Amino acid sequence: MARTSFWVCSICACCVGISAGGEQRFPESRGSRVPPPTEWVQAPIVAIGDVTNIIAYGEQTVDHLPSPMAPWVHTLYWCQGDFRLTAVVKGELGAGPRRYLWASGLAGCKLYPNDPEMVASRYKTRAWFLRNDGEFLRPLYDYGTSRLVGFCVNWDDGPALPARQRLGALLLTPAANCEPTADYAQYFLEQLGDLACEVLGKDECVQRIRALSRSGEAPVRAAACEYLKGQLEVPCR
Repeated sequence: MARTSFWVCSICACCVGISAGGEQRFPESRGSRVPPPTEWVQAPIVAIGDVTNIIAYGEQTVDHLPSPMAPWVHTLYWCQGDFRLTAVVKGELGAGPRRYLWASGLAGCKLYPNDPEMVASRYKTRAWFLRNDGEFLRPLYDYGTSRLVGFCVNWDDGPALPARQRLGALLLTPAANCEPTADYAQYFLEQLGDLACEVLGKDECVQRIRALSRSGEAPVRAAACEYLKGQLEVPCR
């Protein structure tokens, strides 16, 4: 599958802003290789929206970045943009402007590629894993994880459900996920099933996956049945 990964590290914390001596300081960058279901559990905030007006915030030189960052990387590129909120799925976001700040080992301040061959470039809806950090809205992890999950349909075109249930339903809608059928079925088994059940809770998750096992194309039906029996320990009827 053509999915985008963002490599991660953790460094010592500093305050945001400019010091009295004119030296720019940066917040703590955090990273992990945890999958989206774990990001959902750990994130204080999950919100639907997008980041616009992206500009560079500064460059930070570091001696060493721990794994999984490559050992030859010694520069972090900090970037910021305006977070345009559509809906809050988990947690709370206060009123007022929200600036999204993140660090990357790659120059260019791109949250996802412009390449139309890459899945992330085709997303119309993005659900972000977030945390508050002083004046900024920050990713749960700067890199090494996905930072978000996305869909090839508009949020308002999703099912008329509360935000949390709507997100869960989209995760279990193959046509919303930008993937060929076989790729979606594999991704469902690896991550999407677990994420959907974290979002929806077991009872509703079982109900929706059973419906998935009775519809759609053969690879999706087989994956749904396998997940029901193997992960949820319920029969596939």
